[in-house]
Amino acid sequence: MSSRIFITGGTGFIGSQVVLDALKAGLRLRLSVRRESQVEEIKARFAQYTSQLEFVIIPSIDNTEAIRSALSNDVNAIFHLASPMPGKGDDFKTEYLQPAVAGTEAILTAAADAPTVRRVIIMSSILALMPLGGMNTPGLEVKTGVNPTLAVDAEMPFPPGPAGYGAKYSASKILAHRATIEWMRAREPQFSLVTLHPTFVLGRDLTQRTSKPNGINAFLMTTLTNPPEGKPVVPASMVDVRDVSLAVLHGLDVELARGGLVTEYLVAGNPTSYDDVVEFVKKQYPEIPINIEGPYDKPFTADTSRTEKELDITRWHTMEEIVASVLDQQLDIRGREGRVAL
Repeated sequence: MSSRIFITGGTGFIGSQVVLDALKAGLRLRLSVRRESQVEEIKARFAQYTSQLEFVIIPSIDNTEAIRSALSNDVNAIFHLASPMPGKGDDFKTEYLQPAVAGTEAILTAAADAPTVRRVIIMSSILALMPLGGMNTPGLEVKTGVNPTLAVDAEMPFPPGPAGYGAKYSASKILAHRATIEWMRAREPQFSLVTLHPTFVLGRDLTQRTSKPNGINAFLMTTLTNPPEGKPVVPASMVDVRDVSLAVLHGLDVELARGGLVTEYLVAGNPTSYDDVVEFVKKQYPEIPINIEGPYDKPFTADTSRTEKELDITRWHTMEEIVASVLDQQLDIRGREGRVAL
């Protein structure tokens, strides 16, 4: 479909997997990076595909003019994968909400001014489709189309310090997705828009170089080996990063109406529980100390039947495959570092 794809967030965990899979598929990419030094790092990571790569330096992703220039006249699709991460600041409006909303609106505005752009795919989150605190609601079923009804606003109070990081991050996801829906309704652009809403994304991390894991991989390791109060840090609602990447690429070609519509897809692996996770790790990885204690709440679920049908997802990686990919990488890196115990 695309002569060239513009990608934000291509240096991150999910973004690096998407870049790799897109390059393997023969697609030509233009990556937005914040710093010149990142260019050589990415070229080294994807050394056999450098002829398919171009780079633009955009220090701030809310710079509409810089994005508009980067789209030029040969970009047919945009993957907006960049996102603020939880725990990076305390002020909700300036350090969570503003970057999430302004960055997305800058992408959409620039895309609307680029007549060659026909498809925009935004990496949102399952958190954008559930009430605050919903991920800790046992058995919650997440559905599409509910965002405008969720009770969240920019003026609401949050707990200080680490206790509020997750809530601020969730609220920013809800409000950024709501801003996307409102923008599309108001502008009715020439492109069609897909938003992807993955559960907790795990898997081999192409960006990891030391034994200290990143993102949700770190949350999983903490949950297994050093959980606060012996309880899970995140629910056992997981999806493999390779499946998320596949959903992004398949989102290029799905038939959608253009204009003011936002098409939401839930991206979630097969249902599992920490009972299953702990049993698997104890059996297959006896060298890893397990300090988590049950009983465990039933995790939230998401009906992915529409995603499977329309994005042609025929199989999700299993819990065993997902957890093994994380643990194998951790053990491999620690072995190379000469460190044995976790």
